[in-house]
Amino acid sequence: MTSRSKSGCITCRIRRVKCDETRPACQKCQSSKRTCDGYLSDENAMSRRKLAEAVRHLSVVGPVSHALTKSPSSSNPLSRPISPNDTTFFDLFRRATIPGTCNIFPSSIWDQNVMQLSHGETAIWHAAVALGALHQRESVGLGGPEDSQLARRAEAHYCRAMALASELDSSTKVVTLSILLISAASMLARFSDMQTHIISSLRIITQDAARTPGLDALRGSLMRIDVQAMTFSDSSSPYPYDKSADVSTVDTLLNTPFPRDLSYDTLSSEMFAIARGFFLLDDTLLAGTVPHGPWLTKLDALIRRLVVWENRVAAWEIGHQPTHSQMTTKICIRLFHVTMRTVIHATSFGPESRYDPYLGNFEYSVFEYSVRLAATLVDRIRGGSSMSLSLEPGLIIPLWMVVHRCRHWGLRRAALDILATAKRVEGMWRSDATGKILAAVVAVEEESLPQPVVGTPYKPPLLGISSLTIPWSAWAKPGFIVPSSLSWDDGPVVPDKKRVKEILGMARLSDRLVDLSLMMSAENDEDPYGPMRPVRVTL
Repeated sequence: MTSRSKSGCITCRIRRVKCDETRPACQKCQSSKRTCDGYLSDENAMSRRKLAEAVRHLSVVGPVSHALTKSPSSSNPLSRPISPNDTTFFDLFRRATIPGTCNIFPSSIWDQNVMQLSHGETAIWHAAVALGALHQRESVGLGGPEDSQLARRAEAHYCRAMALASELDSSTKVVTLSILLISAASMLARFSDMQTHIISSLRIITQDAARTPGLDALRGSLMRIDVQAMTFSDSSSPYPYDKSADVSTVDTLLNTPFPRDLSYDTLSSEMFAIARGFFLLDDTLLAGTVPHGPWLTKLDALIRRLVVWENRVAAWEIGHQPTHSQMTTKICIRLFHVTMRTVIHATSFGPESRYDPYLGNFEYSVFEYSVRLAATLVDRIRGGSSMSLSLEPGLIIPLWMVVHRCRHWGLRRAALDILATAKRVEGMWRSDATGKILAAVVAVEEESLPQPVVGTPYKPPLLGISSLTIPWSAWAKPGFIVPSSLSWDDGPVVPDKKRVKEILGMARLSDRLVDLSLMMSAENDEDPYGPMRPVRVTL
Protein backbone atom coordinates (compact mmCIF):
# COMPACT_ATOMS: atom_id res chain seq x y z
CA MET A 1 0.00 0.00 0.00
CA THR A 2 1.38 3.42 -0.98
CA SER A 3 1.97 5.63 2.04
CA ARG A 4 0.52 9.13 2.11
CA SER A 5 2.92 12.02 2.48
CA LYS A 6 2.85 13.92 5.76
CA SER A 7 3.94 17.04 3.88
CA GLY A 8 1.02 17.08 1.45
CA CYS A 9 -1.44 19.93 1.08
CA ILE A 10 -3.92 20.59 3.87
CA THR A 11 -6.91 19.53 1.75
CA CYS A 12 -5.43 16.14 0.79
CA ARG A 13 -4.20 15.42 4.32
CA ILE A 14 -7.64 16.04 5.83
CA ARG A 15 -9.27 13.95 3.09
CA ARG A 16 -6.68 11.16 3.67
CA VAL A 17 -5.68 10.95 0.01
CA LYS A 18 -2.21 10.91 -1.53
CA CYS A 19 -1.05 14.39 -2.52
CA ASP A 20 1.28 15.01 -5.46
CA GLU A 21 2.61 18.08 -3.56
CA THR A 22 2.56 20.36 -6.60
CA ARG A 23 2.91 23.96 -5.52
CA PRO A 24 1.33 26.37 -5.06
CA ALA A 25 -1.73 24.15 -5.58
CA CYS A 26 -1.64 20.36 -6.02
CA GLN A 27 -2.94 18.66 -9.16
CA LYS A 28 -5.05 16.26 -7.09
CA CYS A 29 -7.23 19.12 -5.81
CA GLN A 30 -7.39 20.85 -9.18
CA SER A 31 -8.40 17.69 -11.06
CA SER A 32 -11.21 17.07 -8.55
CA LYS A 33 -12.28 20.74 -8.77
CA ARG A 34 -11.44 21.39 -5.11
CA THR A 35 -9.65 24.47 -3.88
CA CYS A 36 -6.21 23.49 -2.63
CA ASP A 37 -5.75 24.98 0.84
CA GLY A 38 -2.00 25.13 0.52
CA TYR A 39 0.83 23.82 2.66
CA LEU A 40 1.96 24.43 6.21
CA SER A 41 5.49 25.64 6.76
CA ASP A 42 7.89 23.48 8.79
CA GLU A 43 7.54 25.65 11.87
CA ASN A 44 3.74 25.22 11.77
CA ALA A 45 3.71 21.47 11.12
CA MET A 46 1.07 19.38 12.92
CA SER A 47 -0.47 15.94 12.68
CA ARG A 48 -3.46 15.21 10.48
CA ARG A 49 -5.69 14.77 13.55
CA LYS A 50 -4.64 18.14 15.01
CA LEU A 51 -4.92 19.74 11.60
CA ALA A 52 -8.49 18.54 11.10
CA GLU A 53 -9.40 19.69 14.62
CA ALA A 54 -7.86 23.12 14.02
CA VAL A 55 -9.71 23.58 10.72
CA ARG A 56 -13.05 22.68 12.34
CA HIS A 57 -12.55 25.49 14.86
CA LEU A 58 -11.42 28.12 12.36
CA SER A 59 -13.84 30.88 11.44
CA VAL A 60 -12.60 30.74 7.87
CA VAL A 61 -12.95 28.31 5.04
CA GLY A 62 -9.64 29.14 3.41
CA PRO A 63 -7.00 29.33 2.42
CA VAL A 64 -6.44 27.45 5.64
CA SER A 65 -2.67 27.72 5.27
CA HIS A 66 -2.87 31.47 5.88
CA ALA A 67 -5.06 31.03 8.94
CA LEU A 68 -2.73 28.42 10.47
CA THR A 69 0.52 30.15 9.61
CA LYS A 70 1.98 32.55 12.15
CA SER A 71 2.69 35.18 9.50
CA PRO A 72 2.33 35.60 5.72
CA SER A 73 5.06 34.10 3.62
CA SER A 74 6.89 37.33 2.80
CA SER A 75 9.66 38.55 5.07
CA ASN A 76 8.76 42.12 4.14
CA PRO A 77 7.36 43.89 7.24
CA LEU A 78 4.57 45.30 5.07
CA SER A 79 3.18 41.76 4.76
CA ARG A 80 2.19 41.45 8.39
CA PRO A 81 -1.56 41.22 9.08
CA ILE A 82 -3.38 44.51 9.63
CA SER A 83 -6.15 43.12 11.80
CA PRO A 84 -7.40 39.81 13.18
CA ASN A 85 -10.18 39.93 10.56
CA ASP A 86 -7.78 39.51 7.65
CA THR A 87 -8.49 35.82 7.17
CA THR A 88 -12.23 36.41 7.56
CA PHE A 89 -12.16 38.90 4.69
CA PHE A 90 -10.09 36.51 2.57
CA ASP A 91 -12.61 33.77 3.30
CA LEU A 92 -15.47 36.00 2.13
CA PHE A 93 -13.54 36.76 -1.05
CA ARG A 94 -13.01 33.04 -1.66
CA ARG A 95 -16.47 31.70 -0.90
CA ALA A 96 -18.63 34.64 -2.14
CA THR A 97 -16.78 37.17 -4.31
CA ILE A 98 -15.15 34.65 -6.65
CA PRO A 99 -18.29 32.49 -7.19
CA GLY A 100 -20.41 35.61 -7.68
CA THR A 101 -18.02 36.80 -10.39
CA CYS A 102 -17.57 33.42 -12.12
CA ASN A 103 -21.31 32.71 -12.13
CA ILE A 104 -21.71 35.23 -14.95
CA PHE A 105 -18.62 34.89 -17.13
CA PRO A 106 -16.49 31.94 -16.00
CA SER A 107 -12.78 32.70 -15.98
CA SER A 108 -9.78 30.78 -14.71
CA ILE A 109 -8.19 33.93 -13.32
CA TRP A 110 -10.52 34.01 -10.33
CA ASP A 111 -10.90 30.40 -9.20
CA GLN A 112 -7.42 29.27 -10.27
CA ASN A 113 -4.83 32.03 -10.79
CA VAL A 114 -5.81 34.22 -7.87
CA MET A 115 -6.38 31.41 -5.39
CA GLN A 116 -3.15 29.63 -6.29
CA LEU A 117 -0.98 32.76 -6.31
CA SER A 118 -2.42 34.09 -3.06
CA HIS A 119 -0.78 31.19 -1.20
CA GLY A 120 2.71 32.35 -2.06
CA GLU A 121 2.40 35.99 -3.17
CA THR A 122 1.61 38.32 -0.31
CA ALA A 123 0.74 41.24 -2.59
CA ILE A 124 -2.04 39.20 -4.22
CA TRP A 125 -3.21 37.98 -0.82
CA HIS A 126 -3.54 41.58 0.44
CA ALA A 127 -5.44 42.60 -2.70
CA ALA A 128 -7.85 39.69 -2.20
CA VAL A 129 -8.34 40.68 1.46
CA ALA A 130 -9.12 44.24 0.33
CA LEU A 131 -11.83 42.93 -2.00
CA GLY A 132 -13.22 40.73 0.78
CA ALA A 133 -13.49 43.79 3.04
CA LEU A 134 -15.22 45.70 0.24
CA HIS A 135 -17.64 42.82 -0.29
CA GLN A 136 -18.44 42.93 3.43
CA ARG A 137 -18.91 46.70 3.14
CA GLU A 138 -21.48 46.24 0.40
CA SER A 139 -23.24 43.55 2.43
CA VAL A 140 -23.73 45.81 5.48
CA GLY A 141 -24.72 48.75 3.29
CA LEU A 142 -22.96 51.97 2.37
CA GLY A 143 -23.53 54.66 4.96
CA GLY A 144 -24.03 52.11 7.74
CA PRO A 145 -22.12 52.10 11.02
CA GLU A 146 -19.39 49.80 9.65
CA ASP A 147 -19.04 51.55 6.30
CA SER A 148 -16.07 53.84 7.04
CA GLN A 149 -14.27 51.21 9.13
CA LEU A 150 -14.46 48.60 6.35
CA ALA A 151 -13.43 51.18 3.76
CA ARG A 152 -10.33 52.02 5.81
CA ARG A 153 -9.49 48.32 6.16
CA ALA A 154 -9.82 47.84 2.42
CA GLU A 155 -7.71 50.94 1.72
CA ALA A 156 -4.95 49.66 4.02
CA HIS A 157 -4.79 46.26 2.30
CA TYR A 158 -5.02 47.89 -1.13
CA CYS A 159 -2.03 50.13 -0.35
CA ARG A 160 -0.02 47.22 1.04
CA ALA A 161 -0.72 45.18 -2.07
CA MET A 162 0.67 47.99 -4.22
CA ALA A 163 3.70 48.40 -1.94
CA LEU A 164 4.48 44.68 -2.26
CA ALA A 165 3.99 44.52 -6.03
CA SER A 166 7.75 44.82 -6.59
CA GLU A 167 8.16 41.31 -5.11
CA LEU A 168 6.31 39.74 -8.06
CA ASP A 169 8.67 38.06 -10.49
CA SER A 170 6.56 37.52 -13.64
CA SER A 171 4.25 39.40 -15.99
CA THR A 172 1.43 36.96 -15.25
CA LYS A 173 1.60 37.68 -11.53
CA VAL A 174 1.76 41.44 -12.10
CA VAL A 175 -1.32 41.46 -14.36
CA THR A 176 -3.19 39.16 -11.96
CA LEU A 177 -2.49 41.62 -9.15
CA SER A 178 -3.44 44.56 -11.37
CA ILE A 179 -6.85 43.05 -12.17
CA LEU A 180 -7.51 42.69 -8.43
CA LEU A 181 -6.36 46.27 -7.85
CA ILE A 182 -8.57 47.55 -10.70
CA SER A 183 -11.60 46.01 -8.98
CA ALA A 184 -10.62 47.31 -5.54
CA ALA A 185 -9.86 50.82 -6.83
CA SER A 186 -13.20 50.98 -8.67
CA MET A 187 -15.14 50.04 -5.53
CA LEU A 188 -13.11 52.53 -3.46
CA ALA A 189 -13.91 55.28 -6.02
CA ARG A 190 -10.19 55.67 -6.74
CA PHE A 191 -10.91 56.05 -10.43
CA SER A 192 -7.55 57.55 -11.38
CA ASP A 193 -5.81 54.56 -9.75
CA MET A 194 -8.18 52.20 -11.55
CA GLN A 195 -7.32 53.70 -14.93
CA THR A 196 -3.57 53.54 -14.21
CA HIS A 197 -3.86 49.82 -13.40
CA ILE A 198 -5.87 49.23 -16.59
CA ILE A 199 -3.38 51.00 -18.84
CA SER A 200 -0.38 49.22 -17.31
CA SER A 201 -2.10 45.82 -17.65
CA LEU A 202 -3.03 46.48 -21.28
CA ARG A 203 0.54 47.46 -22.01
CA ILE A 204 1.99 44.31 -20.42
CA ILE A 205 -0.41 41.96 -22.21
CA THR A 206 0.12 43.68 -25.55
CA GLN A 207 3.91 43.50 -25.23
CA ASP A 208 4.44 40.15 -23.48
CA ALA A 209 1.49 37.86 -24.29
CA ALA A 210 3.18 36.22 -27.29
CA ARG A 211 6.21 35.10 -25.26
CA THR A 212 4.71 34.59 -21.80
CA PRO A 213 2.65 31.39 -21.32
CA GLY A 214 -0.58 31.97 -19.45
CA LEU A 215 -0.61 35.73 -19.82
CA ASP A 216 -3.07 35.79 -22.71
CA ALA A 217 -5.60 33.90 -20.54
CA LEU A 218 -5.93 37.04 -18.42
CA ARG A 219 -7.01 39.14 -21.40
CA GLY A 220 -10.69 38.18 -21.10
CA SER A 221 -11.21 39.49 -17.58
CA LEU A 222 -9.22 42.61 -18.42
CA MET A 223 -11.41 43.29 -21.47
CA ARG A 224 -14.60 42.92 -19.41
CA ILE A 225 -13.31 45.16 -16.62
CA ASP A 226 -12.03 47.72 -19.15
CA VAL A 227 -15.46 47.96 -20.82
CA GLN A 228 -16.93 48.33 -17.35
CA ALA A 229 -14.61 51.28 -16.72
CA MET A 230 -15.37 52.85 -20.11
CA THR A 231 -19.10 52.88 -19.43
CA PHE A 232 -18.63 54.34 -15.95
CA SER A 233 -16.58 57.52 -16.32
CA ASP A 234 -16.74 59.83 -13.32
CA SER A 235 -16.42 63.50 -14.33
CA SER A 236 -13.59 63.98 -11.83
CA SER A 237 -11.54 61.34 -13.65
CA PRO A 238 -12.84 60.64 -17.18
CA TYR A 239 -11.70 57.50 -18.91
CA PRO A 240 -8.36 58.07 -20.75
CA TYR A 241 -9.34 56.84 -24.21
CA ASP A 242 -6.19 58.25 -25.81
CA LYS A 243 -3.84 56.41 -23.43
CA SER A 244 -5.87 53.22 -23.69
CA ALA A 245 -5.76 53.32 -27.49
CA ASP A 246 -2.02 54.00 -27.45
CA VAL A 247 -1.22 50.75 -25.62
CA SER A 248 -3.89 48.50 -27.17
CA THR A 249 -5.34 49.84 -30.41
CA VAL A 250 -8.28 48.74 -32.54
CA ASP A 251 -5.71 47.39 -34.99
CA THR A 252 -4.29 45.25 -32.18
CA LEU A 253 -7.64 43.46 -31.97
CA LEU A 254 -8.12 43.24 -35.73
CA ASN A 255 -4.67 41.69 -36.14
CA THR A 256 -5.18 39.17 -33.34
CA PRO A 257 -6.14 35.69 -34.58
CA PHE A 258 -9.58 34.51 -33.53
CA PRO A 259 -9.39 32.07 -30.57
CA ARG A 260 -9.15 28.43 -31.71
CA ASP A 261 -10.24 26.72 -28.47
CA LEU A 262 -13.79 27.97 -28.03
CA SER A 263 -15.66 28.10 -24.74
CA TYR A 264 -18.00 30.55 -23.09
CA ASP A 265 -14.89 32.06 -21.49
CA THR A 266 -13.09 32.74 -24.79
CA LEU A 267 -16.30 33.74 -26.60
CA SER A 268 -17.23 36.30 -23.96
CA SER A 269 -13.65 37.60 -23.94
CA GLU A 270 -13.74 38.15 -27.70
CA MET A 271 -17.16 39.84 -27.50
CA PHE A 272 -15.96 42.36 -24.92
CA ALA A 273 -12.76 42.98 -26.89
CA ILE A 274 -14.94 43.88 -29.89
CA ALA A 275 -17.12 46.12 -27.70
CA ARG A 276 -13.99 47.85 -26.41
CA GLY A 277 -12.92 48.40 -30.03
CA PHE A 278 -16.22 50.12 -30.82
CA PHE A 279 -15.85 52.42 -27.79
CA LEU A 280 -12.31 53.38 -28.81
CA LEU A 281 -13.40 54.01 -32.38
CA ASP A 282 -16.35 56.15 -31.31
CA ASP A 283 -14.03 58.30 -29.19
CA THR A 284 -11.75 59.00 -32.16
CA LEU A 285 -14.81 60.23 -34.06
CA LEU A 286 -15.89 62.54 -31.25
CA ALA A 287 -12.34 63.81 -30.74
CA GLY A 288 -11.85 64.33 -34.47
CA THR A 289 -8.52 62.47 -34.44
CA VAL A 290 -9.34 60.16 -37.37
CA PRO A 291 -10.69 61.32 -40.78
CA HIS A 292 -14.13 60.06 -41.63
CA GLY A 293 -13.01 57.75 -44.43
CA PRO A 294 -10.46 55.76 -42.41
CA TRP A 295 -12.92 55.74 -39.52
CA LEU A 296 -15.57 54.05 -41.68
CA THR A 297 -12.99 51.53 -42.90
CA LYS A 298 -12.15 50.50 -39.33
CA LEU A 299 -15.82 50.41 -38.39
CA ASP A 300 -16.47 48.02 -41.26
CA ALA A 301 -13.55 45.84 -40.13
CA LEU A 302 -14.92 45.70 -36.58
CA ILE A 303 -18.39 44.77 -37.81
CA ARG A 304 -16.89 41.98 -39.94
CA ARG A 305 -15.03 40.75 -36.84
CA LEU A 306 -18.36 40.74 -34.98
CA VAL A 307 -20.00 38.73 -37.79
CA VAL A 308 -17.19 36.17 -37.58
CA TRP A 309 -17.79 35.98 -33.83
CA GLU A 310 -21.55 35.44 -34.35
CA ASN A 311 -20.90 32.64 -36.83
CA ARG A 312 -18.40 30.97 -34.47
CA VAL A 313 -20.88 31.10 -31.59
CA ALA A 314 -23.61 29.61 -33.78
CA ALA A 315 -21.39 26.73 -34.91
CA TRP A 316 -20.01 26.08 -31.43
CA GLU A 317 -23.41 26.01 -29.72
CA ILE A 318 -24.69 23.35 -32.12
CA GLY A 319 -22.34 20.83 -30.53
CA HIS A 320 -22.37 22.16 -26.97
CA GLN A 321 -25.54 21.93 -24.93
CA PRO A 322 -25.10 24.33 -21.99
CA THR A 323 -25.34 23.04 -18.47
CA HIS A 324 -27.70 24.65 -15.98
CA SER A 325 -24.94 26.92 -14.69
CA GLN A 326 -23.77 27.79 -18.21
CA MET A 327 -27.24 29.06 -19.11
CA THR A 328 -26.50 32.15 -17.04
CA THR A 329 -23.45 32.85 -19.22
CA LYS A 330 -25.39 32.09 -22.41
CA ILE A 331 -28.06 34.58 -21.36
CA CYS A 332 -25.58 37.30 -20.47
CA ILE A 333 -23.67 36.91 -23.73
CA ARG A 334 -26.92 37.46 -25.62
CA LEU A 335 -27.84 40.38 -23.38
CA PHE A 336 -24.60 42.21 -24.16
CA HIS A 337 -24.67 41.16 -27.82
CA VAL A 338 -28.13 42.59 -28.53
CA THR A 339 -27.12 45.76 -26.68
CA MET A 340 -24.01 46.09 -28.86
CA ARG A 341 -25.93 45.36 -32.06
CA THR A 342 -28.55 48.01 -31.17
CA VAL A 343 -25.85 50.66 -30.70
CA ILE A 344 -24.22 49.69 -34.00
CA HIS A 345 -27.51 49.77 -35.90
CA ALA A 346 -28.39 53.19 -34.49
CA THR A 347 -24.93 54.51 -35.54
CA SER A 348 -22.86 57.16 -33.79
CA PHE A 349 -24.45 60.13 -35.58
CA GLY A 350 -27.69 62.05 -35.41
CA PRO A 351 -30.41 62.93 -32.94
CA GLU A 352 -31.54 60.73 -30.09
CA SER A 353 -34.61 59.72 -32.12
CA ARG A 354 -32.27 57.56 -34.25
CA TYR A 355 -32.85 54.83 -31.63
CA ASP A 356 -36.65 54.91 -32.07
CA PRO A 357 -36.85 52.59 -35.12
CA TYR A 358 -35.20 49.86 -33.05
CA LEU A 359 -38.05 49.43 -30.59
CA GLY A 360 -38.09 45.71 -31.43
CA ASN A 361 -34.40 45.45 -30.55
CA PHE A 362 -35.07 47.14 -27.24
CA GLU A 363 -38.07 44.94 -26.54
CA TYR A 364 -36.02 41.84 -27.29
CA SER A 365 -33.18 43.15 -25.15
CA VAL A 366 -35.38 44.16 -22.25
CA PHE A 367 -38.07 41.51 -22.16
CA GLU A 368 -36.14 38.57 -23.55
CA TYR A 369 -33.10 39.22 -21.37
CA SER A 370 -32.91 42.30 -19.15
CA VAL A 371 -36.33 41.91 -17.56
CA ARG A 372 -37.39 38.29 -17.80
CA LEU A 373 -34.08 36.44 -18.05
CA ALA A 374 -32.17 38.89 -15.91
CA ALA A 375 -34.76 38.45 -13.19
CA THR A 376 -34.06 34.72 -13.33
CA LEU A 377 -30.34 35.46 -13.43
CA VAL A 378 -30.52 37.49 -10.23
CA ASP A 379 -32.39 34.71 -8.46
CA ARG A 380 -29.80 32.13 -9.54
CA ILE A 381 -26.85 34.22 -8.43
CA ARG A 382 -28.24 35.63 -5.22
CA GLY A 383 -29.53 32.37 -3.83
CA GLY A 384 -31.53 34.08 -1.11
CA SER A 385 -28.77 36.51 -0.08
CA SER A 386 -29.65 40.15 0.54
CA MET A 387 -27.07 41.31 -2.02
CA SER A 388 -25.10 39.74 -4.86
CA LEU A 389 -21.73 41.02 -6.02
CA SER A 390 -19.60 40.47 -9.11
CA LEU A 391 -16.33 42.17 -9.95
CA GLU A 392 -17.17 42.01 -13.65
CA PRO A 393 -20.12 43.36 -15.69
CA GLY A 394 -23.39 41.47 -15.93
CA LEU A 395 -26.85 42.96 -15.66
CA ILE A 396 -26.55 46.68 -14.92
CA ILE A 397 -24.75 48.16 -17.96
CA PRO A 398 -27.30 46.87 -20.54
CA LEU A 399 -30.16 48.15 -18.39
CA TRP A 400 -28.45 51.54 -18.16
CA MET A 401 -28.32 51.70 -21.95
CA VAL A 402 -31.96 50.64 -22.34
CA VAL A 403 -33.41 53.21 -19.93
CA HIS A 404 -31.24 55.99 -21.35
CA ARG A 405 -31.73 55.36 -25.07
CA CYS A 406 -35.20 53.79 -25.36
CA ARG A 407 -38.00 56.29 -24.69
CA HIS A 408 -40.88 53.80 -24.64
CA TRP A 409 -42.39 54.51 -21.24
CA GLY A 410 -43.37 50.88 -20.57
CA LEU A 411 -39.95 49.46 -21.40
CA ARG A 412 -38.23 52.11 -19.32
CA ARG A 413 -40.28 51.45 -16.24
CA ALA A 414 -39.91 47.70 -16.55
CA ALA A 415 -36.12 48.11 -16.65
CA LEU A 416 -36.20 50.56 -13.73
CA ASP A 417 -38.21 48.03 -11.74
CA ILE A 418 -35.49 45.42 -12.26
CA LEU A 419 -32.78 47.86 -11.13
CA ALA A 420 -34.79 48.82 -8.06
CA THR A 421 -35.14 45.22 -6.90
CA ALA A 422 -31.95 43.56 -8.20
CA LYS A 423 -29.74 44.30 -5.16
CA ARG A 424 -26.63 43.83 -7.28
CA VAL A 425 -23.15 45.28 -7.26
CA GLU A 426 -20.96 44.86 -10.35
CA GLY A 427 -17.63 46.54 -9.71
CA MET A 428 -18.32 50.26 -9.41
CA TRP A 429 -21.88 49.79 -10.71
CA ARG A 430 -24.66 49.49 -8.09
CA SER A 431 -28.15 48.59 -9.27
CA ASP A 432 -29.93 50.78 -6.71
CA ALA A 433 -27.80 53.87 -7.44
CA THR A 434 -28.05 53.29 -11.20
CA GLY A 435 -31.83 53.07 -10.92
CA LYS A 436 -32.07 56.35 -8.98
CA ILE A 437 -29.83 58.19 -11.44
CA LEU A 438 -31.81 56.92 -14.42
CA ALA A 439 -35.11 57.74 -12.71
CA ALA A 440 -33.87 61.33 -12.40
CA VAL A 441 -33.01 61.36 -16.12
CA VAL A 442 -36.47 60.03 -17.02
CA ALA A 443 -38.10 62.68 -14.81
CA VAL A 444 -36.19 65.47 -16.59
CA GLU A 445 -37.20 64.20 -20.02
CA GLU A 446 -40.85 63.71 -19.07
CA GLU A 447 -41.16 67.30 -17.87
CA SER A 448 -41.80 68.09 -21.54
CA LEU A 449 -44.93 65.93 -21.69
CA PRO A 450 -48.31 67.66 -21.39
CA GLN A 451 -49.39 65.43 -18.53
CA PRO A 452 -47.73 62.88 -16.20
CA VAL A 453 -47.24 59.39 -17.53
CA VAL A 454 -49.63 56.94 -15.87
CA GLY A 455 -50.32 53.29 -16.46
CA THR A 456 -49.02 49.82 -15.69
CA PRO A 457 -45.74 48.81 -17.35
CA TYR A 458 -46.02 45.84 -19.65
CA LYS A 459 -44.82 42.71 -17.85
CA PRO A 460 -44.71 39.59 -20.03
CA PRO A 461 -44.76 36.09 -18.56
CA LEU A 462 -41.44 34.56 -17.48
CA LEU A 463 -39.42 33.44 -20.45
CA GLY A 464 -38.34 29.85 -20.93
CA ILE A 465 -35.05 28.66 -22.37
CA SER A 466 -36.70 27.81 -25.70
CA SER A 467 -37.27 31.51 -26.42
CA LEU A 468 -33.63 32.12 -27.36
CA THR A 469 -34.70 31.83 -30.97
CA ILE A 470 -33.21 34.62 -33.10
CA PRO A 471 -30.51 32.92 -35.23
CA TRP A 472 -27.03 34.38 -34.88
CA SER A 473 -26.86 34.75 -38.66
CA ALA A 474 -29.89 37.08 -38.73
CA TRP A 475 -28.08 39.99 -37.09
CA ALA A 476 -25.73 40.50 -40.05
CA LYS A 477 -28.51 40.74 -42.64
CA PRO A 478 -28.90 44.24 -44.12
CA GLY A 479 -31.80 46.12 -42.58
CA PHE A 480 -32.52 43.45 -39.99
CA ILE A 481 -34.74 44.82 -37.22
CA VAL A 482 -36.38 42.69 -34.56
CA PRO A 483 -40.17 42.98 -34.86
CA SER A 484 -41.91 44.45 -31.85
CA SER A 485 -45.22 43.73 -30.15
CA LEU A 486 -45.10 47.24 -28.72
CA SER A 487 -45.97 50.53 -30.37
CA TRP A 488 -45.06 54.17 -29.89
CA ASP A 489 -48.83 54.71 -29.63
CA ASP A 490 -48.80 52.88 -26.27
CA GLY A 491 -48.10 56.15 -24.45
CA PRO A 492 -46.68 59.65 -24.77
CA VAL A 493 -43.30 60.06 -26.47
CA VAL A 494 -40.62 62.50 -25.33
CA PRO A 495 -39.86 65.03 -28.10
CA ASP A 496 -36.40 64.62 -29.57
CA LYS A 497 -35.15 68.06 -28.50
CA LYS A 498 -36.18 67.37 -24.89
CA ARG A 499 -34.13 64.19 -24.60
CA VAL A 500 -30.94 63.80 -22.56
CA LYS A 501 -28.07 63.09 -24.96
CA GLU A 502 -25.23 62.44 -22.50
CA ILE A 503 -25.10 61.81 -18.75
CA LEU A 504 -22.08 63.09 -16.83
CA GLY A 505 -21.75 62.59 -13.11
CA MET A 506 -19.52 63.20 -10.14
CA ALA A 507 -20.02 60.90 -7.17
CA ARG A 508 -19.69 62.11 -3.58
CA LEU A 509 -19.97 58.76 -1.87
CA SER A 510 -19.15 60.10 1.59
CA ASP A 511 -22.25 62.32 1.34
CA ARG A 512 -24.28 59.69 -0.57
CA LEU A 513 -24.76 62.15 -3.43
CA VAL A 514 -24.21 62.20 -7.18
CA ASP A 515 -24.11 65.53 -9.02
CA LEU A 516 -25.30 65.01 -12.59
CA SER A 517 -24.67 67.20 -15.60
CA LEU A 518 -27.28 66.24 -18.19
CA MET A 519 -26.33 67.34 -21.69
CA MET A 520 -29.61 67.93 -23.48
CA SER A 521 -30.23 67.53 -27.21
CA ALA A 522 -29.53 70.56 -29.35
CA GLU A 523 -32.33 72.89 -30.44
CA ASN A 524 -30.85 73.03 -33.95
CA ASP A 525 -28.97 70.80 -36.38
CA GLU A 526 -25.63 72.60 -36.06
CA ASP A 527 -24.81 72.30 -32.36
CA PRO A 528 -23.77 68.92 -30.88
CA TYR A 529 -25.52 69.61 -27.56
CA GLY A 530 -28.17 71.81 -26.11
CA PRO A 531 -28.26 73.30 -22.61
CA MET A 532 -26.80 71.51 -19.58
CA ARG A 533 -29.18 70.54 -16.79
CA PRO A 534 -27.64 70.11 -13.32
CA VAL A 535 -29.40 67.51 -11.16
CA ARG A 536 -28.46 66.21 -7.72
CA VAL A 537 -29.39 62.63 -6.82
CA THR A 538 -29.42 61.37 -3.24
CA LEU A 539 -28.47 57.71 -2.97
